[in-house]
Amino acid sequence: MRRVLCVVLGLVLVAGLSVDADAARRHGKRAKLHRVAARASADKLVDRLQPAPRRPTDPARPAPPAPALPSFVSVSAKEFSLTLSRPLVGKGSVRVELRNTGEDPHNLVLSPEGTHTPLASFSTLDPGTYERRSVTLAPGRYQLWCSLEGHEAAGMNVTLRVQ
Repeated sequence: MRRVLCVVLGLVLVAGLSVDADAARRHGKRAKLHRVAARASADKLVDRLQPAPRRPTDPARPAPPAPALPSFVSVSAKEFSLTLSRPLVGKGSVRVELRNTGEDPHNLVLSPEGTHTPLASFSTLDPGTYERRSVTLAPGRYQLWCSLEGHEAAGMNVTLRVQ
């Protein structure tokens, strides 16, 4: 409430000074006091709008840990593409979900990038169904693809990053 009163008083004083500048000149001392009060009110207003000064960081205090990366990714399969719900997950146990949002059956194989050595394989799913499983992944890049004949070549492959 006190802040509002100071701001209103400051605005009234500033408005009064600009509207009645001739009267202020005539009243010398009184006008000077009004200007000083208006400036002080404006200074307080500006000071309160300034962000608080930052405290220096303590070198002995460790930085807070980075937030953990997600451990879940959903893979949407449809003709003829795979779409990840997120391109990056954290290392360790990762829940991978295959959702067949297309009109044809699709499956999913997961392997380290540059190889076709399966780390995990999902069943061939009918349209509108899904399957989830946990896979332990080390940091790196992994290739996910549909292994049904011609599907990978038609564009059903995507890369997942693990950190």
